[in-house]
Amino acid sequence: MTREEFIGIYRSIVPEHAYREVNGVGIYTIPAFSAFPGIDHGFSARTGGVSTGCFSSLNLSFTRPEQRENVMENYRIFCAAANIPVDSMVMDAYEHGTTVLCVDRNDNRRGYDRPALPPCDGLVTDDPEVTLITGHADCMAFYFYDPVRKCIGLCHAGWRGALDRIGSEVIHTMQTACGSDPKDIECGVGPSICPKCFEVGDDVAELFEIAFPVCTLLGVNRRGRATVDLWQVAAAQFLECGVRPEHIHLSGVCTFEDTRLYSHRRDKGKTGGMAAYLRLLDHTDC
Repeated sequence: MTREEFIGIYRSIVPEHAYREVNGVGIYTIPAFSAFPGIDHGFSARTGGVSTGCFSSLNLSFTRPEQRENVMENYRIFCAAANIPVDSMVMDAYEHGTTVLCVDRNDNRRGYDRPALPPCDGLVTDDPEVTLITGHADCMAFYFYDPVRKCIGLCHAGWRGALDRIGSEVIHTMQTACGSDPKDIECGVGPSICPKCFEVGDDVAELFEIAFPVCTLLGVNRRGRATVDLWQVAAAQFLECGVRPEHIHLSGVCTFEDTRLYSHRRDKGKTGGMAAYLRLLDHTDC
Protein backbone atom coordinates (compact mmCIF):
# COMPACT_ATOMS: atom_id res chain seq x y z
CA MET A 1 0.00 0.00 0.00
CA THR A 2 1.41 3.38 -1.01
CA ARG A 3 1.22 6.52 1.09
CA GLU A 4 -1.26 8.01 -1.35
CA GLU A 5 -3.49 4.93 -1.07
CA PHE A 6 -3.36 4.98 2.72
CA ILE A 7 -4.12 8.70 2.92
CA GLY A 8 -7.12 8.22 0.65
CA ILE A 9 -8.45 5.39 2.80
CA TYR A 10 -7.81 7.21 6.08
CA ARG A 11 -9.56 10.36 4.90
CA SER A 12 -12.60 8.28 3.96
CA ILE A 13 -13.02 7.11 7.58
CA VAL A 14 -15.51 9.47 9.22
CA PRO A 15 -15.14 9.49 13.04
CA GLU A 16 -18.42 8.95 14.84
CA HIS A 17 -19.47 8.35 18.42
CA ALA A 18 -22.55 8.37 20.62
CA TYR A 19 -22.85 9.33 24.28
CA ARG A 20 -25.53 8.51 26.80
CA GLU A 21 -25.99 8.76 30.55
CA VAL A 22 -27.69 6.16 32.73
CA ASN A 23 -28.24 7.20 36.35
CA GLY A 24 -25.49 9.77 35.95
CA VAL A 25 -23.00 7.30 34.47
CA GLY A 26 -21.69 8.39 31.07
CA ILE A 27 -21.00 5.81 28.36
CA TYR A 28 -19.42 6.39 24.94
CA THR A 29 -20.10 4.02 22.06
CA ILE A 30 -19.16 3.59 18.41
CA PRO A 31 -22.37 3.59 16.32
CA ALA A 32 -21.06 1.02 13.83
CA PHE A 33 -20.46 -1.43 16.69
CA SER A 34 -23.82 -0.62 18.29
CA ALA A 35 -25.48 -1.69 15.03
CA PHE A 36 -24.35 -5.31 15.51
CA PRO A 37 -26.92 -7.32 17.49
CA GLY A 38 -24.31 -9.87 18.54
CA ILE A 39 -22.19 -7.66 20.79
CA ASP A 40 -22.35 -5.00 23.48
CA HIS A 41 -19.59 -2.46 23.95
CA GLY A 42 -18.76 0.90 25.44
CA PHE A 43 -16.30 3.21 27.15
CA SER A 44 -16.88 4.83 30.53
CA ALA A 45 -16.91 8.54 31.29
CA ARG A 46 -15.81 9.84 34.69
CA THR A 47 -19.28 10.67 36.01
CA GLY A 48 -21.63 8.92 38.42
CA GLY A 49 -19.26 7.22 40.87
CA VAL A 50 -18.24 7.50 44.52
CA SER A 51 -14.63 8.68 44.19
CA THR A 52 -13.66 12.17 45.29
CA GLY A 53 -10.92 14.72 44.67
CA CYS A 54 -8.80 14.18 41.58
CA PHE A 55 -10.43 10.75 41.17
CA SER A 56 -13.93 12.21 40.98
CA SER A 57 -16.05 10.36 40.42
CA LEU A 58 -16.22 7.03 38.47
CA ASN A 59 -12.58 6.01 38.80
CA LEU A 60 -12.24 2.48 37.40
CA SER A 61 -8.46 2.16 37.75
CA PHE A 62 -6.89 -0.05 40.42
CA THR A 63 -3.44 1.31 39.51
CA ARG A 64 -4.22 4.76 40.91
CA PRO A 65 -3.55 5.42 44.64
CA GLU A 66 -7.15 5.15 45.76
CA GLN A 67 -9.04 2.82 48.08
CA ARG A 68 -9.81 -0.45 46.32
CA GLU A 69 -13.31 -0.60 47.78
CA ASN A 70 -14.14 2.70 46.07
CA VAL A 71 -13.05 1.33 42.70
CA MET A 72 -15.02 -1.88 43.24
CA GLU A 73 -18.12 0.14 44.11
CA ASN A 74 -17.59 2.23 40.98
CA TYR A 75 -17.50 -0.98 38.94
CA ARG A 76 -20.77 -2.13 40.49
CA ILE A 77 -22.33 1.22 39.61
CA PHE A 78 -20.92 1.12 36.09
CA CYS A 79 -22.02 -2.45 35.46
CA ALA A 80 -25.55 -1.63 36.55
CA ALA A 81 -25.66 1.33 34.16
CA ALA A 82 -24.12 -0.57 31.24
CA ASN A 83 -26.08 -3.78 31.92
CA ILE A 84 -22.90 -5.79 32.36
CA PRO A 85 -23.02 -8.92 34.55
CA VAL A 86 -20.54 -8.08 37.32
CA ASP A 87 -19.30 -11.66 37.61
CA SER A 88 -18.51 -11.84 33.87
CA MET A 89 -15.71 -9.27 33.85
CA VAL A 90 -12.09 -10.13 33.02
CA MET A 91 -9.55 -7.30 33.17
CA ASP A 92 -6.26 -6.94 31.34
CA ALA A 93 -3.04 -6.58 33.33
CA TYR A 94 -1.43 -4.05 31.03
CA GLU A 95 2.29 -3.43 30.78
CA HIS A 96 2.30 -1.26 27.62
CA GLY A 97 3.32 -4.30 25.61
CA THR A 98 1.85 -6.55 22.92
CA THR A 99 0.93 -9.73 24.82
CA VAL A 100 -2.56 -11.01 23.96
CA LEU A 101 -4.31 -13.73 25.97
CA CYS A 102 -7.31 -15.89 25.16
CA VAL A 103 -9.77 -16.03 28.06
CA ASP A 104 -13.03 -17.80 28.87
CA ARG A 105 -15.53 -18.03 31.72
CA ASN A 106 -12.93 -19.74 33.90
CA ASP A 107 -11.11 -16.40 33.99
CA ASN A 108 -14.12 -14.39 35.12
CA ARG A 109 -13.39 -11.88 37.91
CA ARG A 110 -9.62 -12.02 37.25
CA GLY A 111 -8.27 -8.62 38.23
CA TYR A 112 -11.20 -7.98 40.57
CA ASP A 113 -11.78 -10.39 43.47
CA ARG A 114 -9.52 -13.02 41.90
CA PRO A 115 -5.78 -12.74 41.09
CA ALA A 116 -4.93 -10.68 38.02
CA LEU A 117 -4.06 -12.27 34.70
CA PRO A 118 -0.40 -12.51 33.71
CA PRO A 119 0.86 -9.26 32.13
CA CYS A 120 -1.13 -8.61 28.97
CA ASP A 121 -2.54 -5.70 27.00
CA GLY A 122 -4.96 -7.64 24.81
CA LEU A 123 -7.77 -10.12 25.40
CA VAL A 124 -9.64 -12.43 22.99
CA THR A 125 -12.65 -14.66 23.61
CA ASP A 126 -15.46 -16.53 21.90
CA ASP A 127 -17.28 -17.10 25.19
CA PRO A 128 -20.54 -15.14 25.62
CA GLU A 129 -20.20 -15.53 29.41
CA VAL A 130 -17.19 -13.18 29.40
CA THR A 131 -17.00 -9.38 29.37
CA LEU A 132 -13.57 -8.13 28.30
CA ILE A 133 -12.36 -5.05 30.22
CA THR A 134 -9.32 -2.84 29.57
CA GLY A 135 -8.22 0.30 31.44
CA HIS A 136 -7.45 3.72 29.90
CA ALA A 137 -6.57 7.33 30.71
CA ASP A 138 -5.41 8.64 27.26
CA CYS A 139 -4.29 5.37 25.67
CA MET A 140 -6.37 3.88 22.87
CA ALA A 141 -8.90 1.08 23.23
CA PHE A 142 -9.07 -1.18 20.17
CA TYR A 143 -12.31 -3.14 19.69
CA PHE A 144 -12.47 -6.19 17.40
CA TYR A 145 -15.51 -8.21 16.35
CA ASP A 146 -15.73 -11.13 13.95
CA PRO A 147 -19.46 -11.69 13.24
CA VAL A 148 -18.69 -14.85 11.24
CA ARG A 149 -16.67 -16.73 13.86
CA LYS A 150 -18.49 -15.01 16.74
CA CYS A 151 -15.39 -13.90 18.58
CA ILE A 152 -14.15 -10.60 19.98
CA GLY A 153 -10.94 -8.89 21.02
CA LEU A 154 -10.17 -5.82 23.10
CA CYS A 155 -6.85 -4.21 23.91
CA HIS A 156 -5.13 -1.35 25.66
CA ALA A 157 -2.92 0.44 23.13
CA GLY A 158 -0.55 2.92 24.67
CA TRP A 159 1.93 4.58 22.36
CA ARG A 160 4.48 1.81 22.92
CA GLY A 161 1.95 -0.91 22.24
CA ALA A 162 0.62 0.96 19.22
CA LEU A 163 4.15 1.41 17.88
CA ASP A 164 4.78 -2.33 18.26
CA ARG A 165 1.41 -3.17 16.63
CA ILE A 166 -0.67 -4.52 19.50
CA GLY A 167 -3.68 -4.31 17.16
CA SER A 168 -2.01 -6.70 14.73
CA GLU A 169 -1.32 -9.10 17.60
CA VAL A 170 -5.00 -9.18 18.54
CA ILE A 171 -6.01 -9.90 14.94
CA HIS A 172 -3.39 -12.65 14.65
CA THR A 173 -4.64 -14.19 17.89
CA MET A 174 -8.21 -14.17 16.58
CA GLN A 175 -6.95 -15.91 13.44
CA THR A 176 -5.04 -18.65 15.24
CA ALA A 177 -7.39 -19.21 18.18
CA CYS A 178 -10.78 -18.67 16.53
CA GLY A 179 -10.17 -19.15 12.81
CA SER A 180 -11.01 -15.55 11.95
CA ASP A 181 -10.45 -14.10 8.50
CA PRO A 182 -9.22 -10.48 8.85
CA LYS A 183 -11.60 -9.49 6.04
CA ASP A 184 -14.49 -10.31 8.36
CA ILE A 185 -13.18 -8.43 11.40
CA GLU A 186 -14.65 -5.07 12.40
CA CYS A 187 -12.19 -2.76 14.18
CA GLY A 188 -12.98 0.23 16.39
CA VAL A 189 -10.91 2.84 18.23
CA GLY A 190 -12.44 4.32 21.38
CA PRO A 191 -11.82 7.71 23.03
CA SER A 192 -8.12 8.54 23.37
CA ILE A 193 -5.72 11.43 23.07
CA CYS A 194 -6.12 13.05 19.66
CA PRO A 195 -3.45 13.80 17.03
CA LYS A 196 -3.02 17.46 17.92
CA CYS A 197 -2.78 16.78 21.67
CA PHE A 198 -0.34 13.86 21.64
CA GLU A 199 2.96 15.70 22.02
CA VAL A 200 6.15 13.65 21.83
CA GLY A 201 9.89 14.10 21.75
CA ASP A 202 11.73 14.03 18.44
CA ASP A 203 13.10 10.57 19.24
CA VAL A 204 9.62 9.09 19.63
CA ALA A 205 8.38 10.89 16.53
CA GLU A 206 11.21 9.33 14.54
CA LEU A 207 10.30 5.84 15.78
CA PHE A 208 6.75 6.23 14.49
CA GLU A 209 7.89 7.69 11.18
CA ILE A 210 10.17 4.70 10.61
CA ALA A 211 7.60 2.10 11.73
CA PHE A 212 4.70 3.51 9.68
CA PRO A 213 6.14 5.02 6.49
CA VAL A 214 2.77 5.04 4.68
CA CYS A 215 1.31 7.45 7.24
CA THR A 216 1.48 11.23 7.39
CA LEU A 217 1.29 11.06 11.16
CA LEU A 218 3.69 13.77 12.31
CA GLY A 219 2.65 17.32 13.10
CA VAL A 220 3.78 20.33 15.12
CA ASN A 221 1.76 21.96 17.89
CA ARG A 222 1.62 25.58 19.02
CA ARG A 223 4.65 25.08 21.22
CA GLY A 224 6.66 23.88 18.27
CA ARG A 225 6.78 20.32 19.61
CA ALA A 226 6.23 17.22 17.53
CA THR A 227 2.86 15.45 17.62
CA VAL A 228 1.86 11.96 16.45
CA ASP A 229 -1.47 10.86 15.00
CA LEU A 230 -2.09 7.58 16.83
CA TRP A 231 -5.42 7.12 15.05
CA GLN A 232 -3.52 6.79 11.76
CA VAL A 233 -1.22 4.27 13.44
CA ALA A 234 -4.28 2.23 14.42
CA ALA A 235 -5.79 2.29 10.93
CA ALA A 236 -2.46 1.43 9.29
CA GLN A 237 -1.91 -1.74 11.31
CA PHE A 238 -5.50 -2.90 10.78
CA LEU A 239 -5.12 -2.46 7.02
CA GLU A 240 -1.75 -4.25 7.03
CA CYS A 241 -3.50 -7.30 8.50
CA GLY A 242 -6.09 -7.38 5.74
CA VAL A 243 -9.00 -5.62 7.46
CA ARG A 244 -11.35 -4.00 4.97
CA PRO A 245 -11.25 -0.16 4.98
CA GLU A 246 -15.02 -0.01 5.52
CA HIS A 247 -14.58 -2.12 8.68
CA ILE A 248 -12.44 0.51 10.45
CA HIS A 249 -14.29 2.84 12.81
CA LEU A 250 -12.93 5.77 14.84
CA SER A 251 -14.80 7.41 17.71
CA GLY A 252 -12.94 10.70 17.23
CA VAL A 253 -13.21 11.61 20.95
CA CYS A 254 -10.15 13.20 22.60
CA THR A 255 -9.59 12.35 26.26
CA PHE A 256 -7.35 15.39 26.70
CA GLU A 257 -10.00 17.82 25.41
CA ASP A 258 -13.20 16.23 26.74
CA THR A 259 -13.47 17.03 30.46
CA ARG A 260 -16.04 14.25 30.90
CA LEU A 261 -13.05 11.91 30.62
CA TYR A 262 -9.93 11.35 32.69
CA SER A 263 -6.64 12.33 31.04
CA HIS A 264 -3.27 11.33 32.44
CA ARG A 265 -1.54 14.04 30.40
CA ARG A 266 -4.01 16.86 30.96
CA ASP A 267 -4.17 16.21 34.71
CA LYS A 268 -0.43 15.52 35.05
CA GLY A 269 -0.99 12.00 36.38
CA LYS A 270 -3.31 13.05 39.22
CA THR A 271 -6.43 11.48 37.84
CA GLY A 272 -8.50 8.31 37.65
CA GLY A 273 -9.06 5.88 34.81
CA MET A 274 -11.80 4.74 32.45
CA ALA A 275 -12.74 1.26 31.27
CA ALA A 276 -13.51 -0.09 27.81
CA TYR A 277 -15.74 -3.14 27.63
CA LEU A 278 -16.81 -5.62 24.97
CA ARG A 279 -18.90 -8.77 25.21
CA LEU A 280 -20.70 -11.23 23.00
CA LEU A 281 -24.46 -11.54 23.42
CA ASP A 282 -26.16 -14.91 23.35
CA HIS A 283 -29.63 -15.33 21.88
CA THR A 284 -31.29 -14.46 25.20
CA ASP A 285 -29.57 -11.05 25.25
CA CYS A 286 -30.28 -10.04 21.66
